[in-house]
Amino acid sequence: MKHLIFLAAALLPISVVADEFYKGENLITPYEIDPEQWETLTKVEGSFRSMLFKSRGKGMADAYVINIQGGKKSKLTEERERQDAPGKKKCLSFETIDLDSISNQNYDSLIWRTECTAQDDSKVQMLQLLIKGKDSTYHLQKIWRGLVADDERNSWIEMFNKVYVCDTRVASKTCPKDYKKVKN
Repeated sequence: MKHLIFLAAALLPISVVADEFYKGENLITPYEIDPEQWETLTKVEGSFRSMLFKSRGKGMADAYVINIQGGKKSKLTEERERQDAPGKKKCLSFETIDLDSISNQNYDSLIWRTECTAQDDSKVQMLQLLIKGKDSTYHLQKIWRGLVADDERNSWIEMFNKVYVCDTRVASKTCPKDYKKVKN
């Protein structure tokens, strides 16, 4: 059974027991983090929380990022424009590709991927997911520098399609009963 990553609007101490959720919104994602394969870096600045998982073998050429911005009130389309802007400005060629919306989602979301060819002819591809919760905006990115196999990209798209935000305060936005918190 796959483990679920549990992130809340605030990063919780590791001492949280497996059947507890943060009171309020919780980000649920099906990806199991293997500490032998991924180095974990965290950043907290005010209401902004970030977890960066970079490959121990490839570094930032293979990375997974989760950002949570508390209280952010901008529209998802505006946030997507902000995310795409650096690529549009710096890439020799830049393409942004809409993917199908996530089904059974508690909150509005956007999922897309981008492809960038840099001045030195190197390639960067990113899969991105934005979820606009009541309390926070959640932004997930999977980053590949260089070529990525279609199977790997499709596997990550499938995983991103299973990500959602639950809310312990709202009965219709139920958090899972049998999740396991990933231990760092």
